[in-house]
Amino acid sequence: MIKKLAILSVSGIFLGITAACGGAPAAAPAAPTVAAPAAPAAVPAGPGDAQTGKGLIVSKGCTACHKVAGVPEAVGEVGPDLTGVAGRPSIAGGALTVSEANLKKWLKDPPAVKAGTLMPNLGLTDQEIGHLVAFLITLK
Repeated sequence: MIKKLAILSVSGIFLGITAACGGAPAAAPAAPTVAAPAAPAAVPAGPGDAQTGKGLIVSKGCTACHKVAGVPEAVGEVGPDLTGVAGRPSIAGGALTVSEANLKKWLKDPPAVKAGTLMPNLGLTDQEIGHLVAFLITLK
């Protein structure tokens, strides 16, 4: 009895197919099931919600560059510490006074407000910006 072995690589998964002399190849195992990536959490409609904004601080990656008291993931050191931002006279290195309108303007397109800023345009929606601002104004 002679056995033949063929190895087939499909998406990094090796399948062995054996056949006995004169026999039919063994059935290949079923393809692995890959779960679809989770959809991002829906952002509630309406006026800004501070709790949703706090979640966006994490999910939008703000924590990579900024520290924020009360947000354990926020350990960044590239950007300013956002703790107490609402109690400051200005943001963006003095480019804007602190107000809801100016926070929204800044988050919409930081490089358009202050050329050379390290903060990129994150492509945030107006709704996301509303939630982020609702959270930021609680940081006094």
